[in-house]
Amino acid sequence: MRSAILRFIGTVGAFSFLAAGTPSDARAGCPAFPERGPLDPRDIRVIVVEHPERLADALRAARTLGANALSTHSAPDSATAAQARAAGVHYIAYLTTREVDRVAADPEARGRLASISDVAGIYYENDEIVEGYTTPEDQRRTYETLKEIFPGALVLHPTRLDPIAFDPGYLDAVYRPEYTDAVTPYFYPVGTTILGTAAEEDSWQPRLESLLSEIARRTPDDVPVLPVLQAFEQGGFPVDAAFLEKQFEAYARVWPGNRNAAAFEWGGSAEDAPLVGFAFRPRVRDGVRTLFRRLGSRECVRARRPAVP
Repeated sequence: MRSAILRFIGTVGAFSFLAAGTPSDARAGCPAFPERGPLDPRDIRVIVVEHPERLADALRAARTLGANALSTHSAPDSATAAQARAAGVHYIAYLTTREVDRVAADPEARGRLASISDVAGIYYENDEIVEGYTTPEDQRRTYETLKEIFPGALVLHPTRLDPIAFDPGYLDAVYRPEYTDAVTPYFYPVGTTILGTAAEEDSWQPRLESLLSEIARRTPDDVPVLPVLQAFEQGGFPVDAAFLEKQFEAYARVWPGNRNAAAFEWGGSAEDAPLVGFAFRPRVRDGVRTLFRRLGSRECVRARRPAVP
């Protein structure tokens, strides 16, 4: 989803937030880390980190913010997996269709990749074509290969939403929910976008809902959804703590009962231009925390409930 930021602004082209407390006290009464089983596709609260140099900061903050997973824009590696495990979150990595094809053709490389433990998920795309247009055959081949290499991990393929508005054949040509373990739609509604300009106080929710409705009517009811929410601020378009909830409300009207969310993205520095991630925008960070803790309350209740003798 890195190139999505560039497309967001219609072109081709500090401090470290140290979370208060430790992973174990992020939510009183909750376990320091969920049971070692796979990441539940219906219980995902993920921080997206696209700048590797900020990984340590995000890991320190993750549990305090209510996240149970962290996603990077890098291939799986043992060091990151170990750091995520120590921080008490699941680890979601990234691979391109090209990289997966190379691994599939090289038994040694395939073995090395499969040996990396604690990979809870992989998201993939074809980075050599227009973003969002990975062909159904590429999706099928990549999904099936990744499920063989990481049988216990979620395999995710993000769905770009804005082409629905200007390409009538887009969804019929590329949307295949059978090749992702959770439908993962994204559109960042506030700022200058390909579909126009909107401030937070403008009426952007109906547009977002209309895009999501086109996805929903093509998606089986039993497929989970993982909304990727705008958690960055574009220069000239301030957003407040309620912005994350406003986006989630649009998704909830289309998918009632969904408890998944991804916050895109952590950010590189306070001087990033024109887009600044939520690590450097306290109000947006508060909005992530509020949303994630609300969505994660069910996990806490489950953890506190005494076992039945």
